[in-house]
Amino acid sequence: MKHTEKTTRRINWILRILFINLLLLASCEETDELLNNNTDLPDLNTLNGEWLRVDGNNESANGMRVSVSNGTATILDPSATTLSEGDIKWKDITPSEENKFDHQELGSDGNYYDATITLINNDEIEINVAAAGAGNEQRWIRASSDNEYVQLQGTWIIVTDEGTVIIEVKGSSGIVIYSSDPDYSEGDTIWKDILLSGTDDFTILYLGSDGSYSNGSITIVEINQIIVVTGSGDTQEVDRVDDPGDLSKLQGEWTRIESNNPSADFMKVNVINDQATIIDKAQSGFSNGDIKWKDITNTAPGVYTHLELGSDNNYYEASIALRNDSTLEIAVGSTGSGNVQKWVRNPPAVTVVLDCRISSQTTLVDIGAGVDYLVESGCVVDITADLIIEPGVVIEFEENSGLGIYGNGTINAIGTPDKAIEFRGTNNVKGFWRGIHVETNSIKNRFEYVTLSDAGSNYVYCCNDPASILMKGGQFAMENTTIENGAGLGVYIRDDTQISSFSSNTITTHDDYAMSISFEIAGQLDGLNSDLSGNAKDFILINNSRVDEETSVSATNIPLLVDDVIDITAGITLLEGVELVMRENAGLGVYDGGNLNIQGSSGSPVVIRGFEQIAGYWRGIHIETKSINNKINYAEISDAGSNYVYCCNTVASLFYKGGSGSITNTLISNGEEYGIYADKNAEFDDFSGNTITSHGEFPMYIAMERAGELDGTGSDYSGNVQDYVAIFISDIDNPITISKTNVPYLIDEGVIDIKERLDISPGTEIVFAENTGFGVYDNGIFNAVGTNDDNIIFRGKEDVAGYWRGIHSETNSGDNQIVYGSISNAGSNYVYCCNDNAALMLKGGQFEVSNSEITKNSGCGIHVNSNATLTESGNTFSNNSDGNICD
Repeated sequence: MKHTEKTTRRINWILRILFINLLLLASCEETDELLNNNTDLPDLNTLNGEWLRVDGNNESANGMRVSVSNGTATILDPSATTLSEGDIKWKDITPSEENKFDHQELGSDGNYYDATITLINNDEIEINVAAAGAGNEQRWIRASSDNEYVQLQGTWIIVTDEGTVIIEVKGSSGIVIYSSDPDYSEGDTIWKDILLSGTDDFTILYLGSDGSYSNGSITIVEINQIIVVTGSGDTQEVDRVDDPGDLSKLQGEWTRIESNNPSADFMKVNVINDQATIIDKAQSGFSNGDIKWKDITNTAPGVYTHLELGSDNNYYEASIALRNDSTLEIAVGSTGSGNVQKWVRNPPAVTVVLDCRISSQTTLVDIGAGVDYLVESGCVVDITADLIIEPGVVIEFEENSGLGIYGNGTINAIGTPDKAIEFRGTNNVKGFWRGIHVETNSIKNRFEYVTLSDAGSNYVYCCNDPASILMKGGQFAMENTTIENGAGLGVYIRDDTQISSFSSNTITTHDDYAMSISFEIAGQLDGLNSDLSGNAKDFILINNSRVDEETSVSATNIPLLVDDVIDITAGITLLEGVELVMRENAGLGVYDGGNLNIQGSSGSPVVIRGFEQIAGYWRGIHIETKSINNKINYAEISDAGSNYVYCCNTVASLFYKGGSGSITNTLISNGEEYGIYADKNAEFDDFSGNTITSHGEFPMYIAMERAGELDGTGSDYSGNVQDYVAIFISDIDNPITISKTNVPYLIDEGVIDIKERLDISPGTEIVFAENTGFGVYDNGIFNAVGTNDDNIIFRGKEDVAGYWRGIHSETNSGDNQIVYGSISNAGSNYVYCCNDNAALMLKGGQFEVSNSEITKNSGCGIHVNSNATLTESGNTFSNNSDGNICD
């Protein structure tokens, strides 16, 4: 086949040359004489300008363009050759005889060869290269805009009964670059030997479906349209493809105007991204909302493949040919009606003005108007029936307008990732319109893939706080929604509202808080999956002062702001990373059936702090319930102690009034008064790994039995104004062990009655305020055993003899002992009336003192009553005013 084509081409060239020679022979003698007498050589400037190669015996070079200037031709477009743009194709061009030029021709091997240019006329040349091989015969035309050959160059589309064919014309050949027609393949030369036969007319050889060529023609109708007559006599209307195109050219609404299934004509679809949704089914058997075309893909210039929904609800392979921006044709790869269709683009839609009342079920569809619906100035649309808003709908609001849903009204706005629903002002100004008010209890109230902006100018219904969205009672769901550019709150949710879903939302750029909600609603948020930052007040405002339902709060990317005392009468859990910021005079109070469960982590503690980092900025935390769920683990509590939470209790950062709970791995700092106050009836289930620092009073003020629940040196109590673990007057009714801490214990008031066993660990230091002391009676046991390197110390808060009362013991226990201890500054008075003053008064029972120091006391060092037994050894006595051991 290829040999036959090459032979045919050579015959054509020979016939052309013979034809020219015959013309010359048949010319008159006058012409011969004129030629013989003309000795002028052609002007080199005749070749200047751009030239297009349209024919030759190397088809891959057809379509090449060069620019000729001053005897040199530079390649502008190398076509499909191995040459490059900028290469010198012809050089050393020199006039040789009339209408002829000699030059050097660049071959595909990079070498130059002798060649001749023959000027056929001002717009056409032929080149012969003095070398064997492809490309030694060429035809070129001047590449001017009015040249028919130039006008034919480019990409063209044919829609056949079998599919779509895209053809690229280069030179005198038309090559298939895409085909959905089974008769043609990419790379086929469907048109060849394109020859100008008259103004705007060409003769061609046309490749038929049988693989053979026959005579055809091309006529240029206009710059973007040609008529092709095939070898079989069929006529084809062929359109130019200006550029490869993309899916954007298909976007918008289309109406079917012609097909071989007339019942479906005048159907309308809306193309968004890669699918077309039926918006008007006409008389077809489809339904509005059906996806008529899906998986649309741009496969070639002006050509798209897709899957076409058939009347049997199956999808079939099909192709779309975009003839121009307003017409397309579809060929479906199946037999039967509807496999050939023609569609036109719909004219732009017109914005619809909404009534100020919607009292019957209404669906707002995407009409493709840019702005689909408008709410006019001052109009609050009262919605008392179901309002359904479909994907892609855009609603704009003029000044002071809004939406209100009440009575039997619902709002259901469910967009998609590619077709979000928009509510926005006609001006992009904060607070340009009022916002949306929802107060109905329906699962239909739902926003998904919605953007709401420019709202919050005023309440929708009096007299609520201005907000972009206000939920007053009822229920609502909000997912993948963005609320932005508001003058008031982002979202205001009353505590009588149920949030059925809240996830992946963004609330930003408001002049007030992102949200105003209750703690229960905070427990329904999705934590860090939503972004609530970027507002003027970057907090979630807690607007309710009670927690009376079980609530678990996750961390959000902005803090929660508390501006009142929150009464916690049900369980509330604060998970890792939660941050509570407390306004002045705010606090947390746990009572009745409430509990506070703080569960931070080492890398993400729960933070509870003041709005300003000032000691005593907020009240603190009050706990009075006994619950195993009262747990504080990995928390940072700071800036508290301004006042009691409930009247008229002691002021502390953390106050336990008869309650119980555990405190572990927690930092309590920058408090006005006490770090922790726990009364006698309170209990610590676990107290370990804590730090209590920078308080204006003691780090802890507790009953003696609570001291037995501490973890010794596992916690840090230093850095406070009074660095003591302070003990108020209280009895020991249960066995306890006092461990060494990094600050001393301080017996701050009265006499501690020890009526059960008290063990004191090595290294423990107990400091006594004025007129305080220890009294051991009933079943009490006083067991203080230190070591040689770690003595147990009992001393006065001031280093003055007789500053505190002393230790009184009257129980008969072999474990009553002080070993490796020190008692100083005691003897101010009797512990129990009316005994003698002494550092250690033994009224009865037995007691051992060994390896200890008794010094600087008023009265006796040790007073032993006649009913008491003292065992002592290795002790040191000094500066005891009434003697060391007295009877």
